[in-house]
Amino acid sequence: MEVHQLKYFLAVAQSGTFTGAALACHVSQPSLSAQLAKLEEELGGPLFERSRRGARLTARGLLFRPRAAEALRQLESGRQELEELAGRRRGLVTLGCLPTTGAYLLPPLLKTFQAEYPDITVQLREGSSPALAQALRDGEVDLVLMDEAGLGPGMEAQTLFRDPLLAAFAPGHALAHQGVLDLMDLAGVPFILMKSGHGFRQIVLDALASRGVEPLVVYESDEIGTVQALVEAGLGVSLVPRMVCRPGLVYRPIADPAPSRTLLVAFRDASSLSPGAEALRRTAWRVFQQMSYTTKDDLFNGQKPI
Repeated sequence: MEVHQLKYFLAVAQSGTFTGAALACHVSQPSLSAQLAKLEEELGGPLFERSRRGARLTARGLLFRPRAAEALRQLESGRQELEELAGRRRGLVTLGCLPTTGAYLLPPLLKTFQAEYPDITVQLREGSSPALAQALRDGEVDLVLMDEAGLGPGMEAQTLFRDPLLAAFAPGHALAHQGVLDLMDLAGVPFILMKSGHGFRQIVLDALASRGVEPLVVYESDEIGTVQALVEAGLGVSLVPRMVCRPGLVYRPIADPAPSRTLLVAFRDASSLSPGAEALRRTAWRVFQQMSYTTKDDLFNGQKPI
């Protein structure tokens, strides 16, 4: 049984004539008739009652028609899926990511993606959440790994996971061994923040404001690493994502309602993603959704909050 025989059969069933079916299928009528005769022989009986007025389905033909149509639908669906798969496996995808999270999120994501799609090139772009969000709206990047500070109109987003905020102290700080902290404990304490324009700065300010705390800001930086280095030097305290914990500092959890930031994969419109970008989005979702927080302990350098 050949695919073209099924197409000829359905064409005759639809048009009611061999002549009309031959025209629709762009073949000669004798060729079409010969192929249908072979099909009938294979199926063990006539599929059409032939007359001068045309062709009418027999009981056997009526039974076979929906099966033939479904077979062609399945074949077409399989063809489309294979074409999409081929498209996903080559091309270029531009991925935006936060500098503070790239070192932790990108290695497991890109390692998995490269193994599955070795012919797709991923071009990286770093920036703050607001800057990456604007680049996404402007079509300069295909996907963005960012936090909620970048959310806004003109994009869609999926939550990957939530990253708790911890209070960071130098080992000798008076609050370093207090246990679980209330954000109000940080009122009047010298504070180190990211500079204005960084989305994480606003996340921290919003968390403090929720407890009525206005931080006493003594230093600001563009880099979370610098923020933590200044904390380690005893120049102030800060709130940092659990993800960026490092040796040399003491980290304390915050009492409920504990603040956190939400890590997201954002895109303009799922329907407009290229096959390669869609493959990367699905990979990001799978990689991070499959990780338990125990697994994330390893991802985040194995640093414990206390």
